[in-house]
Amino acid sequence: MATEIKELTKSEEQMMDIFWSSCEPLTSVDIVKMNIKETWSNGLVHNIIRALLKKGLLVECGMERYSTQYARKLSPAITREEYAAKLLISKVKGKTSISKVIVAIAKEQDDEKEMIEELEKIIRQLREGEEKEV
Repeated sequence: MATEIKELTKSEEQMMDIFWSSCEPLTSVDIVKMNIKETWSNGLVHNIIRALLKKGLLVECGMERYSTQYARKLSPAITREEYAAKLLISKVKGKTSISKVIVAIAKEQDDEKEMIEELEKIIRQLREGEEKEV
């Protein structure tokens, strides 16, 4: 069963964008050094990270030493696409069928043929997964 997910604040979403765009785990020190936003002080970065850890969107995956202290290495617990899907599902749950939402999203794509091929591939993968579970 899909876990319910809460919508991110603007700062949390900006922080997750940093992690989703990174090819490797990051520490709070790395993020402060990036100086993405001048208003993001060391304390604010820690608060945002703490909130994302609590929401289950970041996971610890090691430590890095900086001078005399250590900082946790963090990486996303879910992909950007998984987050978007979970958020969308939580917003429409019980109001409409998920398949109707998927059809609406598919209709928004520019390359209809490519979208159909992708959906067919996904259906095959899902069916293969079902067969393995039996």
